[in-house]
Amino acid sequence: MMKKRFSIIVGLTLIAALAYAEGERAPQSQPEGESYFTAKLGYGVGGTSPLPIPAEIREIKGFKPLCNLSVQGLYRIALSERWGIQPGLRVERKGMTSDANVKNYGMTITDDEGGTVSGRWTGDVRMTADMIQLTLPFSAAYRCSSRWDLHAGLYMGFLLRHKFYGEVSNGYLREGDPTGAKIEIDDQPQTFDFSEDMRNLQIGLTAGLDYRIYSRLGVFADLNWGLNNIFVKDFTTITFNMYPIYATIGLSYSLK
Repeated sequence: MMKKRFSIIVGLTLIAALAYAEGERAPQSQPEGESYFTAKLGYGVGGTSPLPIPAEIREIKGFKPLCNLSVQGLYRIALSERWGIQPGLRVERKGMTSDANVKNYGMTITDDEGGTVSGRWTGDVRMTADMIQLTLPFSAAYRCSSRWDLHAGLYMGFLLRHKFYGEVSNGYLREGDPTGAKIEIDDQPQTFDFSEDMRNLQIGLTAGLDYRIYSRLGVFADLNWGLNNIFVKDFTTITFNMYPIYATIGLSYSLK
């Protein structure tokens, strides 16, 4: 998996470098004040996190993003030579794994008989959040120069697949509440799965910049910040909200 992500990043970097060298020799032919379509291929880094980090999480021991590729199409509608609006359509993956040490962390685990027991967990947690979604971004766009564009707006994401699962180990569960019966779990992990408790709709903020290397080819960097909890309202096992926050870099190609 690490080799695959490294190859993707190296490939994007090489293509951008070659295009930049060509762009330095070629004139900019993208006219200002014109509507056009742009296709983008990106790679995202980020995670699903509470804000701020709650007291229940005592230490983050490890973090690793999944292979978060995205493909999107945007149509810039020119309102003037510099201003425009930019609706779009994006298919993307937002995924990560993390390892943490927690205290009195809300948890429902699956026991050896296939049943579940809920309470407050103290010990190690390994968690994976993995979401594939169809996203509709809508931004205001501003052209700073013949090469630089800025944009900011909102997005709405419809989840096509969502998973939130993991395991706990090296600790104990207090059944019910922090004073309940103590269930010890050693280095033989017990699992949990909250996938069915996730929302199917996400809303958030998006902002970013585009740099035109050549008349059609460019690079971009975006930040997408979720505003609503990834879990449904009546899910109370995890006692704090969790938000998807991802930065994406990649290549763009414009069609007039």
